[in-house]
Formats: sequence, structure tokens, C-alpha cells
Amino acid sequence: MRNGCLALLLVPGLAVVLTFGLIFLVAMGTSGPSAASGLCGVPGTPGTVPAGTKKVAGFSGVQLENAAEIMAAASDLDMPVAAQILGVQAAIGESTLKVIDRGDAAGPDSRGLFQQRANGAWGSYQDRMDPRISATNFFKAMQHIEGWEELSPSQAIHRVQRNADPDHYTKYRPQAAAIVKALSKGDTGGNDAAEGIDANGTCASGNGETVGELGSGKWVNPLPGGRETSGFGGRACPAGTECNANTADHKGVDFAKGGQAEVLAPADMKITVAEQGRGWKAAYGTYVIAKQVDKPGLVFEFHHMAHGTLKVKAGDTVAAGTPVGNEGGTGNASGVHLHFQIATPNAPSGAPTYKYAVDPVPYLKKKGVL
Repeated sequence: MRNGCLALLLVPGLAVVLTFGLIFLVAMGTSGPSAASGLCGVPGTPGTVPAGTKKVAGFSGVQLENAAEIMAAASDLDMPVAAQILGVQAAIGESTLKVIDRGDAAGPDSRGLFQQRANGAWGSYQDRMDPRISATNFFKAMQHIEGWEELSPSQAIHRVQRNADPDHYTKYRPQAAAIVKALSKGDTGGNDAAEGIDANGTCASGNGETVGELGSGKWVNPLPGGRETSGFGGRACPAGTECNANTADHKGVDFAKGGQAEVLAPADMKITVAEQGRGWKAAYGTYVIAKQVDKPGLVFEFHHMAHGTLKVKAGDTVAAGTPVGNEGGTGNASGVHLHFQIATPNAPSGAPTYKYAVDPVPYLKKKGVL
């Protein structure tokens, strides 16, 4: 495997002692931003390279055929479109979708699409060099990662591949999404869910609705009448919160009004995540992520809302001023308030965006709502 990958996970039917590997997986259990709601949960269909296709996302020929084999392996195991994207993403990061008959300095015995090691966990040399079998073993290993759907894409792959850099696969996400989308169509139209895959590998929910009248271009204050209680950037951790690097480096602005006041959509936006945070996202409490409909396509986040008050669901498109939920004190929070966050347009719309966060105050002031 590339970059120090160890690949020591258990594949069903193959007896390997993995005590150290299991301890490692538990230790790595809560790191990385989640893309759970941005992953496609519908069943994947076998991939087919459409007739006349010369290139997709920079890949062609046998590379696309190998991607189709990866998709077929996931489909054989009744795994969702989410898994197909992850499989293609992993293989791009390991081999550029080529069946490689060599390893590297970190893994000289690594072979195949997924650079699987000769440690007994991945079958024979012939298995590792076979696109369908090696992909099947990758997905079987992924099925043993509890909650893989809740991890960020690169972290989900990392749990199987054990790369030296957990974020190694992130940059290959757009290419993988484009390939799965193209190969899902085949020559007959293919999987409707895959048709909605965006550049970040996020799928439309398929059950959304449009709330309110869109197109005004106007903004509203996300918590009208609220006062700013904590600004963007470095700060002392608020009393009563768990103090860590994320708490101290504040990626949004806190507003408080009290009485669990209504939180409003600041602009026309499409909801991509609306849930009560679990795992490391429990720090967000009940939260929402949404993509601005109009240009430039900013991404908004709303954290710490009161449990049970969400008024939107993933897939909804709502107009500016539409109630989203109510301010609360859920998650790693001190007191009732709204944490409001804005991320740049290149941020993923279906996953936490803290790496892309910018100070919301200048935007709200520019729009005349603060």
C-alpha cells in the first residue's frame, strides 16, 4: 500500500490475528469530519462504461473498466452508492485505478488496485491482482468498520487501508464521484440516485421539498434580536464546555436571544444535513448544514439547536427567513445560543466545513442584517 499503508483488517473467511490492528482502530475512532448525511445510502448498481466514453475525470480505458469492477463488487454485496464512491476513491489514491504488480518502500509486497499486502488478510497473489476479488475484499473489510457511513470519506477508507496519512484520499473524492456518476448511467440511464451526485460525492435525498418563495436574493439575520456572545477565531474556552483545539479556535459566531428563539435561514439554501450529532459530531448537538442556492454558493452551519425542534430535513430547499429550528444548548455548549458558521463555496456541502470556515460577521454586515 502507498504511503505506509498496512492493510491488516480481517476479511471474512480468512483467519488472521489482528489484535494490534483492532486496538489501533478503536484508538482512531473519533477523528475527522463526518460526511454521513452526504453519503448515498441507496443500493448501488453495477458500473458500466457507456459506449463511446473516452475519458471521465482524467481516467480512461482499463482504468474505467477497473472502476466498473469495483462498483460491481459493491453491488454484489448489496452495498450502497456511498461504498462505490469510497471504493473508487481508495483505488485512485492507491493505484490510479491500475492493477499494479509492485509495491513501494513502505509496502514492497503490496499489489493490485488497492495495494493490498501479502499478510494473509487479502487472499492470494492472484486475488490481490484480480480487480473484482480485491475490491470485494476491500468492501468486506469495510463492512467490519462499525459506523463507516458516519466517517468522513477519507477516514472511512483509512480504517481499511491504514494509510500513514488519514487524509490521503480526500483529494480524490471529486474524481471518484464523477466516475461513479458516469458509470452508473451505463447505456440505459442507470441509477437515478447516482444521477444526483455532486462534485463532493454528496447525493440528493430524493425526498426534499421547497419551502417558501425563492429568488429574492435577500438575507435575514439567522437569529433576529440575538446578541453576539462569542466571535470568530481564537478565544478562551467558555466555562462549562469541554476545552479542546476546536473549542478554542472558534469557527463561527455565537448569537444568543434566549427562550429557544427561532433560528432562520439567512438566505435561500438547500439543506444537506439535519440531524442530532453522533460520535464526535455530538459536540454540535442538533445541527444543520445547508448550501446557498444563489451565487457564490456559500455553505452554512447551525449548531447547538434544541433537540426535537428541527423544522427542515435533508433535501429541503428553503427560502431566506424560513424557520430551521430553535436555539438551544445541545452538544459541547454553555448556555442557550446559536453557533452560526459560514464556509467558502468550495467546502463540502454534506459534511462539517470547519476547514473552510470564514468569519460570518462581514457577510451579515454586508447584507445589512447585522
